[in-house]
Parts: sequence; C-alpha cells; structure tokens
Amino acid sequence: MDKVDHQILSLLQVDGRLTNSELAEKTGLSVSACHRRVRQLEKDGVISGYSAIVDRSKIGISVLAYVFVKLESHAEDMLVEFEKRIKTIDEVMACYAISGGGDYILKVAAADMSGFSDVALKKIARLPGIKDSTSNFVLSTMKFSPGWPLSQ
Repeated sequence: MDKVDHQILSLLQVDGRLTNSELAEKTGLSVSACHRRVRQLEKDGVISGYSAIVDRSKIGISVLAYVFVKLESHAEDMLVEFEKRIKTIDEVMACYAISGGGDYILKVAAADMSGFSDVALKKIARLPGIKDSTSNFVLSTMKFSPGWPLSQ
C-alpha cells in the first residue's frame, strides 16, 4: 500500500458513500485508476465492507457500557464455549480478548438501564465459566472516529 491507497482509505473511512469520481478528484487520480485501487483494496480484504454510522440515541439506545469479564479458567473448552455463546447475544456489539485485569471486554448497548440489567444478569452472568464481571457506563462521548488512523 502506498500513500495514495492510504489517502483513499482515509477518505472512505470518513464517507463510505464517495463515488469513484469524487475519490479521483480528491486524490488526483483518473476515475478508472481510482476504481482499480478501490477494487484491489476490497479484493485484498483491506476494505472489508461498508456501513452507515447510526446515532444510537436517535434509535432508542440510551445505555452503552463496557463490561470486563473474567473467566474461572482459561481451559480451551471454556474459552471456545464463551466465545461461541457471546456471539449469540445481540446486545453485545463487540467482544475483545484482553490483557490486564480481565479476560474479555464487551461493548454492550441497551435501550435503558432495565434493558442493560436484563442483559447483564440474565444473559452475560449466566454464561458458563463467568467468575466476575464489572460494568463501566459511557456518560458522554468526547471523541468518536469512524475509522483507523493511517500514516500519511
């Protein structure tokens, strides 16, 4: 990947609806060259898809929490079962294996505190192998970046 590919990626991360003509104009490429580069980035898996960024408050999601989960054991079967089951909980928007004080961090969205309570107590806490969990609630957002930082 070169500087132009990074420029294309930066532009698309901010606005995934840019046309090839608009991308070409902003990067100084011809439309066909820009189209080829975008297709190659898609083919190589650098661009894995396109989506809309939705304002959660406008669709009735008022609670966003990060839940740190610690498991009783790191036995392979327990890890596999946890990862399989966590994928079935719709309110869990992301799940990452982490280092430090826990094993996983979950990004959980809910309409309200009652909804979050149901997810935390009836879905997450009841997963086999959960030793402990700690919920941290987002109070406000100071910065949100729709993409990844790219060196220029």
